[in-house]
Amino acid sequence: MKKTSKPVAAKIVAKAVAAPADTTLTDDQMTALAQAFHDIAVEVGQVRLDAISAGSKLTDPAIVQLQGYVYSLMTIAGNFAVQAANLTLANAEQAVGEISLATQAADKALNKLQDIDKAVSIASSVIVLAMAISTKDMGQIASAAKGVVTAAGVSV
Repeated sequence: MKKTSKPVAAKIVAKAVAAPADTTLTDDQMTALAQAFHDIAVEVGQVRLDAISAGSKLTDPAIVQLQGYVYSLMTIAGNFAVQAANLTLANAEQAVGEISLATQAADKALNKLQDIDKAVSIASSVIVLAMAISTKDMGQIASAAKGVVTAAGVSV
């Protein structure tokens, strides 16, 4: 992986200058979150299928785990789509920015990935990010976003 990812890492750990009031995410922001999690689910599913094509068994624990992650990520994507305009976060713009950077890093890392263990790590970190989003706590969201970037192989 190229080291051009440094700006992404810097943006992930950037702090908000001022703490604006809680903001409800727009339909467009929620749709973008849903799309990002859907795209990652598709990439994880493709890694799984590629591994099966390469000879992995359907009963291999990592293959089974990846399938579970695909279902979880698709459910999360669907939930974000349904929750449009119902999620309120402090520093919503910062949260969306960090989440977007993290999901882009995960999606890019998963594209054509051959390593099942790395796919499991990335997928599980994205699920942790989704759970952090549901807490509405910026500290947890930022930490989970950093975890996704790290799992994707970007140094922070």
